[in-house]
Amino acid sequence: MKLKYLLAACTAFFLVSCSNDDELPQPPQHGDIVGLNIKNAKYVYASGANTRSSSAQYRQIKKDGRDMELSWIDSNGDTVRINDLSKIWDINKKYLMINTALDINYRPVPGDPIEQRVGGYSYLIDKKTEAIYDLGIGLDGENAITDNKENIYVTDNSTGSFLFKIHTQDVSNLKLELYAQTQIRDKIHFVINNKGTCFYGYRYIRPSYGTQQFIISNFIPQTEYGNAFVSHDNEDLYLTAVSGEYDSYKLVVSKLNEKQELQSQIMAEAELLDYWRISQPNDIQVKWNERRATMLINVYGRTYEYILATRTLTEISVNLNGFFNTDYSTYLTANALYARKSVDKLDIIALENYSIKELDLSSKGIDFRSIYTMEGSDLLYFAGFQYSTSQSVIGTIDIDGNVEITESTPNPITNIVQIN
Repeated sequence: MKLKYLLAACTAFFLVSCSNDDELPQPPQHGDIVGLNIKNAKYVYASGANTRSSSAQYRQIKKDGRDMELSWIDSNGDTVRINDLSKIWDINKKYLMINTALDINYRPVPGDPIEQRVGGYSYLIDKKTEAIYDLGIGLDGENAITDNKENIYVTDNSTGSFLFKIHTQDVSNLKLELYAQTQIRDKIHFVINNKGTCFYGYRYIRPSYGTQQFIISNFIPQTEYGNAFVSHDNEDLYLTAVSGEYDSYKLVVSKLNEKQELQSQIMAEAELLDYWRISQPNDIQVKWNERRATMLINVYGRTYEYILATRTLTEISVNLNGFFNTDYSTYLTANALYARKSVDKLDIIALENYSIKELDLSSKGIDFRSIYTMEGSDLLYFAGFQYSTSQSVIGTIDIDGNVEITESTPNPITNIVQIN
């Protein structure tokens, strides 16, 4: 009897508590979040909501093929459902980066305003230990770069005009350094070599030592804006810009050398016969041709190829404007440039000889939801929906249009990240 009365009393107390606190934010009933159950994951994906009232679910596919929920790990060792995750990036072999709108260990207090950080909250996740580290600021990991000391360079998530360096040598005390910034409130464009020498904002150069800054005209005279790229081993940083005045212009490629001071060496030049002065800083665009080990440089509608081995710079006849224009959906693999024309058609330029062909995937019976590339791979990767099986699928496409399904799941996939 005593047990019966005790259960009744507990039930009554629970009902009263619910009726009083229904409209108040409730503190989480778990320990502090200390990790993410990401060990041995091959993919992380967001599974889209089936109704407007339900939220997206975050899931993962392990290397052994298991499809399971992506969850926080709390200080008690328990898994906790993720309700707030806006972005996830595969930064390098050691770390993931995630963004949330709220502090993952935020404890709501009735009556107090919700605490939010401009740009959100960013965390590094160690893939092996699953430990999570608060970076103290909202960051954008989309184009993060890692140097040879495993420092990570990434822009802020609010204005995009600040470049930060994350010193990762001491994981118990991660250091965040403001590395460079521009006055323009726009996403900063930056290129960094292994040493940490940085080209940013289409005109500024910051050496790996000290805090002194240079402008591109210090190394390529008679120019205001340009672009940069790194060598295959990421050791050397190259600048490329249009130099000249009036009716005499040339495209210049210069290599930066960092010893006791920052110097440059002109590597190649090409005369521009019908050049109109650049009106935008990003009118010079660069992309690697991995197959030929050359750099493609697009200057106001014309494309030039810089061959590092011979230090030559020549114009190529194939129109590659669409592959440099960020308004297009373009993908670069080790052997081809792909331009998405529709939901099932891609234009392909073979990097071996610049031949062009159209790839028609309409007969494959797959609605492609997400297309991406992996560094060093010849394949194009995708996630989509296969009508014949009514399954979400993950797979690859080769340069000849052959499609291979590598994974399938009944869960709808709206976004996917492949883990190195």
